[in-house]
Amino acid sequence: MHKHNNNLFKIIELLNDNRYHDGTSIGSTLDITRAGVWKSIQKIQKYGINIKSVKGKGYLLEAPLILLDYCKIKSSLKEKNIKLDIIEKIDSTNNYFKKDAIRSNGKVGVCISEMQTEGKGRMSRKWYSPFGKNIYLSILYSFQKDISELSGLSLIISLGVCRSIESLCQLNNKLSIKWPNDIVFEQQKIAGILIEIQAESNGFCNAIIGIGINVNMDEAHNKQISQKWTSLQKLTGQYYDRNFLCSGVINHTIEYLDRFMQFGLDNFIGEWVNKDYLFGKQIKVISGGNRISGVGSGINNSGHLILKMPEGTTTTLSSGDTTIVK
Repeated sequence: MHKHNNNLFKIIELLNDNRYHDGTSIGSTLDITRAGVWKSIQKIQKYGINIKSVKGKGYLLEAPLILLDYCKIKSSLKEKNIKLDIIEKIDSTNNYFKKDAIRSNGKVGVCISEMQTEGKGRMSRKWYSPFGKNIYLSILYSFQKDISELSGLSLIISLGVCRSIESLCQLNNKLSIKWPNDIVFEQQKIAGILIEIQAESNGFCNAIIGIGINVNMDEAHNKQISQKWTSLQKLTGQYYDRNFLCSGVINHTIEYLDRFMQFGLDNFIGEWVNKDYLFGKQIKVISGGNRISGVGSGINNSGHLILKMPEGTTTTLSSGDTTIVK
């Protein structure tokens, strides 16, 4: 299902040739009135997209903008039994799957939006989600497992997302994962995961897996991001078609979920070791109101962080917010 405003989508597609188009010619091409064109242009501008307007010349899109395209994404998915929904604007893609009416009926559900008004990260932080710049994607996946068997799930997802970004953007092993699931380049965050589990009866449960990736974002206004960040465009200097990235991320994530379903966390420990950003570093963890300092020493077989304490003993943490101590 594609919930884009069709005129908005078509106008942006038309303006993507880096040339001026006047309202009359846009209207006749798309069979809409000049007032309809103007209304759509205003909406695009409200979304923070820069469109230059010059009297006598028309409208010019100042930077490339490729919107999400249902057919492009759907045709590139390896798993054909996926219910895919693409939305122009939403409070949050995770919330989409919390609504009672939205059920995937045994299928894997995927919701992607051009923007979120209430996107959130871990620890209830706001996830800055400007229109048409990044990936805001949620996957609804059903497990034939009890909730107790899902510890380590966020680590698995972060590994899958990390691998997909690296392989699709030729970043050859340049990204790391800051436990439990922040994907970073050096100290700058490029992607984050938010997982919410819904228990069902008979040992079944649904995982709503929210994935946010900074793709073509080159700036954040008014300090809307509180931590150091980067984007794929900032890292590589390239503009990315998010359709191609979305299908790659969905394919990798589902592959990792299927593997986790079959073999559990043990199957991924070697992969985690290669991506562990905190290993061997002096870190501070805020967990349940307590501050604990130590040296990152990997994870245990439940996916919990192992900390080596100053006196030489070790302690494990199942959740927390980590910072590297300079």
